[in-house]
Amino acid sequence: MEGSGESARNGAGCHGETSDSANLIASRSRREKKCKQGRQDALERLKKAKAGEKIKYEVEEFTSVYDEIDEEQYSKIVQERQEDDWIVDDDGVGYVEDGREIFDEDLEDDALDSNKKRKRDTASTNEKKNVKKSLVSKPNTIKSMFMANTGKKKTDKTVDLSKDDLLGDILQDLNAEVGIHLCFGMVREEQSFESASILLFTLVFDTFERHLQIYTVNSSLPDISCWDRIDEDEDGLLTSEIQVDSSQLPLTTGEDGQQVFRFYWLDAYEDQYTQPGVVYLFGKVWIESAKSYVSCCVTVKNIERTIYLLPRESRINMSSGKETKDTVTMKDVYEEFNDHVAEKYKIMKYKSKKVEKKYAFEIPDVPANSDYLEVRYLAEFPRLPQDLKGETFSHVFGTNTSSLELLLMNRKMKGPGWLEIKNPQLLTQPVSWCKVELIALKPDFVNVVKDPSLPPLVVMSLSMKTVQNTKTHQNEIMAITALVHHKFCLDKAPPVPPFQTHFCVISKPNDCIFPYDFKETARHKKAKIEIATTERTLLGFFLAKIHKIDPDVIVGHNIYGFDLELLLQRINFGKVPHWSKIGRLRRSNMPKLGGRSGFAEKSATCGRMVCDVEISAKELIRCKSYHLTDLVNQILKKERVTIPPEEIRNMYSDSRQLLYMVENTWIDANYILQIMCELNVLPLALQITNIAGNVMSRTLMGGRAERNEYLLLHAFYDKEFIVPDKQLFKKTQQKQLEEDEDFEGDQNKSKIGRKKAAYSGGLVLDPKVGFYDKFILLLDFNSLYPSIIQEFNICFTTVDRVSPSQQKKTEDGGGEEEIPELPDSTLDMGILPKEIRKLVERRRQVKQLMKQPDLNSDLYLQYDIRQKALKLTANSMYGCLGFSYSRFYANFNLCDVSPSPFPMQMNLEVIYGDTDSIMINTNLVNLEEVFKLGNKIKSEVNKLYKLLEIDIDGIFKSLLLLKKKKYAALVVEPTGDGKYITKQELKGLDIVRRDWCDLAKETGNYIISQILSDQSRDVIVENIQRRLIQIGENVVNGSTPIKQFEINKALTKDPQDYPDKKSLPHVHVALWINSQEGRKLKAGDTVSYVICQDGSNLSASQRAYAPEQLKKQENLAIDTQYYLSQQVHPVVARICEPIEGVDSVLIATWLGLDPSQFKVYHHYHKDEGNDDLLGGPVQLTDEEKYKDCERFKIACPKCGTENLYNSVFNGSDLMIEASLLHCTKKECNESPSNYLMQINNKLILDIRCYIKKYYTSWLRCEEQTCQYRTRRLPLRFSRNGPLCPVCRKAVVKREYSDKALFTQLCFYRYIFDVDYAKQKLTNQEKDRLNCQGFFSEKNKEMYKKLKNTVDQWLTMSSYSEVDLSKLFQTFNIAKSVGNPST
Repeated sequence: MEGSGESARNGAGCHGETSDSANLIASRSRREKKCKQGRQDALERLKKAKAGEKIKYEVEEFTSVYDEIDEEQYSKIVQERQEDDWIVDDDGVGYVEDGREIFDEDLEDDALDSNKKRKRDTASTNEKKNVKKSLVSKPNTIKSMFMANTGKKKTDKTVDLSKDDLLGDILQDLNAEVGIHLCFGMVREEQSFESASILLFTLVFDTFERHLQIYTVNSSLPDISCWDRIDEDEDGLLTSEIQVDSSQLPLTTGEDGQQVFRFYWLDAYEDQYTQPGVVYLFGKVWIESAKSYVSCCVTVKNIERTIYLLPRESRINMSSGKETKDTVTMKDVYEEFNDHVAEKYKIMKYKSKKVEKKYAFEIPDVPANSDYLEVRYLAEFPRLPQDLKGETFSHVFGTNTSSLELLLMNRKMKGPGWLEIKNPQLLTQPVSWCKVELIALKPDFVNVVKDPSLPPLVVMSLSMKTVQNTKTHQNEIMAITALVHHKFCLDKAPPVPPFQTHFCVISKPNDCIFPYDFKETARHKKAKIEIATTERTLLGFFLAKIHKIDPDVIVGHNIYGFDLELLLQRINFGKVPHWSKIGRLRRSNMPKLGGRSGFAEKSATCGRMVCDVEISAKELIRCKSYHLTDLVNQILKKERVTIPPEEIRNMYSDSRQLLYMVENTWIDANYILQIMCELNVLPLALQITNIAGNVMSRTLMGGRAERNEYLLLHAFYDKEFIVPDKQLFKKTQQKQLEEDEDFEGDQNKSKIGRKKAAYSGGLVLDPKVGFYDKFILLLDFNSLYPSIIQEFNICFTTVDRVSPSQQKKTEDGGGEEEIPELPDSTLDMGILPKEIRKLVERRRQVKQLMKQPDLNSDLYLQYDIRQKALKLTANSMYGCLGFSYSRFYANFNLCDVSPSPFPMQMNLEVIYGDTDSIMINTNLVNLEEVFKLGNKIKSEVNKLYKLLEIDIDGIFKSLLLLKKKKYAALVVEPTGDGKYITKQELKGLDIVRRDWCDLAKETGNYIISQILSDQSRDVIVENIQRRLIQIGENVVNGSTPIKQFEINKALTKDPQDYPDKKSLPHVHVALWINSQEGRKLKAGDTVSYVICQDGSNLSASQRAYAPEQLKKQENLAIDTQYYLSQQVHPVVARICEPIEGVDSVLIATWLGLDPSQFKVYHHYHKDEGNDDLLGGPVQLTDEEKYKDCERFKIACPKCGTENLYNSVFNGSDLMIEASLLHCTKKECNESPSNYLMQINNKLILDIRCYIKKYYTSWLRCEEQTCQYRTRRLPLRFSRNGPLCPVCRKAVVKREYSDKALFTQLCFYRYIFDVDYAKQKLTNQEKDRLNCQGFFSEKNKEMYKKLKNTVDQWLTMSSYSEVDLSKLFQTFNIAKSVGNPST
């Protein structure tokens, strides 16, 4: 190779051959001499070392390690190296000489292109050309290289900020920041600031200057007005230019004439572990000189821990646990705390006093009123344990109360509002990124000011695009878009448009480059986009913009679940400086990310409230999925275009596609902002927070229990009550299992068991299933549980509750249910009813204000938001009282005082009743008469109570009642003049659940609309048949859109936490999605999937795929049989169950399915178990009771006509006649009564047939989509019965139950019971039958004989009897065995 290289050079006539050869020979000879000499020296040193002589090593300092040249010379050398093809015989396609030094910092692709290299502003280029460096200016050692590099930072480099917007923004931030700190008395010399700023600019500006370029681009989308305007007014809207002088602080004069600092607080934050006793209050303060609000931070220090020690009645020996006869005084408690507790826990300084407090909660041995020793000490001293006890005190309360809670309670701060700070002190060191910073040395210096005015807020909407790194498989941020409104008013209607300025920044993946024509395309565009060549630059720019804009609220979708965590992770990974600018509190160390609770991510933004529209939408609206696409569709009525995460990388190949991606990000940010405005999230959160008295940032996170907890905390604090301490709960395995899905839960509950309910539920009347085409009256108690609390004065302070030990014993099934007695009517109203009454009365007052004529639209909106906030708070109160992890968990039960829904003496037909509502079949067709009846019932019921109030909740024109809590109806909405319109209402049906596909839901909606229509039954059945046939054909032919097959199901936990992932289709798909690029699914998210045919024989649940998988993989196809048989068929069959003439077999036939797989059978409802014990519902008529029984059939011996018998008599009035006296065929004159023996034998054969059918014991799965049939009893049970071994979801029930057999026998007795039938006859009908000679002795004997035949079989049935002697026979035997005298 070496020889060939030399011949090639000789043939090519390469220059410098002689000199190169000479240099090579000289270098080799020097190397050989050095090697020989070095070996000899090494041997000598080794000998000396063995002899014990110490050797001193000398390091020769190399010179001329590098040459120092200017930029032009370096570029020339690089170009020569690139042009020199020194690799032999590779034809220019092998190794390529890059030409640069390995320590060159500019390794970007742009440096390789001589045409694109070093294109900067003309002024900047000329300046660089004038900077020359000498070839050898000083000794070229390694040490001097580093020294020279350090010296370069002090080079005076002139930067014209007027020509670079971004660098100007950053410089303004730094200048403003320094100006603020200087005005607060921070002693800094001019030169120290100068050196620090130069160092900071060198680190920041060098990076941004190399990697960031600002271009103007335009949009190709027609409906985006923002891209067509330039944010020329942005600088006028920002507050970074405002200077605050320490000599002119924004102080005002308080009520006592003292100078105070007045500001509007928005958020509060505390760090209990690193800074106990300190709370940071963030808000807005008015700067008069600038005529604007700026951010401020008030640090409240020295918040003391406050604990209460409950004295014992007599001293106790802690070692033996026995009481002594020594009476305990408050002095004894003080001495024990001082001598033992304070010394043990190193509490060096504290204050104490005797106070009187009340207690009304769960600890049984705490008196209602007692004296306590109140102890206050600085929070920097250790926290006492909750279970601390002493010889003189039995309990310690308030040990873990947070400083924030103490501040809010003691200063009566109920949500965002105006505060005055007395004696404000300046900070010596900045603690936040706010424009104004102060210290309140004592919490007593903080006072609430009543002022209804609200400062405008800075609201920023955020949207991001991410790409997964191909090597690390980590998500990286490629684009960020933010829309900003700088004066968002919470007391007015949302602004239109909801933003004033925007910014976009885009980066690129490491393995991609920006399109080659991007610059050329950018010249003709108008919108401003910042282009960063690295993700780190993008994040640095984003933090700089956050700091400059200083938003009070950051709005996003799933921002807590994805955006915020990813931002912090990438900032941490890239070591981007000043990460804490994402919030308002200065912090150097980033908290540990990725925790289950997301505490670190939530605390990172302290000072800036975060509004996640996904969380807010879950509380305010119902939606099948809360993905941004579905929210945009439901709220904004628009179709959102999404870009798959895997397609983003490909968009860097074309400028138009890349711009489209940025535009799509901008549109998402706009959608998020619009959703927030449509739902009035911020004004509603503000009102709720002011009502509850908590922190607004926590309200925006959801959590109704915490809001109600703070509402009650304020109420009990005001009344001098000791409140329950906050407990730390860990969910047991039992709790975890109960939260899983139905399938998983049933499977696990069968293994571990399920404890019984602590209390019985509210009164629920059994529904009379069927279709009703006359007006149905729906009555409902207004706010039942809050009304019960007020009506019966139910409160912690009035109810004597079950002790915790007895409660636990009841829950574990070891004791009987113990219900507390209702409070005495003479007691004063408790705190709980008072608070609820306040909410109700305030809402009533607000609604009255809304009725004022000529009301301002903004004021009307505020009233509406206020009443909605009051309603949400009041309605959630009872649910939070029943939340077992709440501090105010109430283990008394309101269901046991549920009122009777209506006076039974009114003799009305009640078809269904559910705790607080009742449905009455009026049998009326006139709407006015229905309202009269409703008002009559309303007045009668309301007379019985003081505060409980029943009202007409609705009127149904027609109703399809399927089972408990499941019905469909046409609701009547009167329009005046006796006219009305109807609106369809669905409750509890499959089609309102999101785990059914849209195809099944739309089909079910069509079926219901047909059933509820005024058409004849034949037309309805014909329309249903035609529609189902069409649906079956469309599904098989593939003409149904893929979207129709998507099934949505929510995750109750993180996908990786499910124990059985394969059997749960949504979990299986969620795991696949999490393995791909883009956002990660977690607990609470909704997963969309489709069931496909993939060529395997796996079950349907294991053939679930994400919709994007179906589009990409050619071997996947929609499983049409699954959707027709398991989705459409069950929905239609359940809806059509009460409709005669339509059954499962017919529906299967119309859908094109195999009808043999679908049997007609009667569903066993869970509610039938109660009826079995009672012998059937007593309120049903005979026709309703026996409607499912088989009719008695016998052929006429003469003509052979089959006669059906279902009662003693046929017809009514003058047309009545005995059923057994005449053949149904008019031409036949034979009477079946002449063949009594044949009738009796046929009756016996039929009875034997039904008994045999019962004892064959066929079991069928209750789930219609399964229909597994067996005669073996499964060994796995749930609380409702044996679990189906196939689907493991539902239980198996007898196809022919004992109840069905008993009812059939009763029916046979009923059709031959003359005495019972005679009681229901009118006088006219009796006279008619007398004329026919029916009541002759012969006929009576005939019917009596047939009835006795049935009675003989009924006496052998023990279904309806309880033999007490047999029931307790075991105990009698045991007694006799134990008594030797018997």
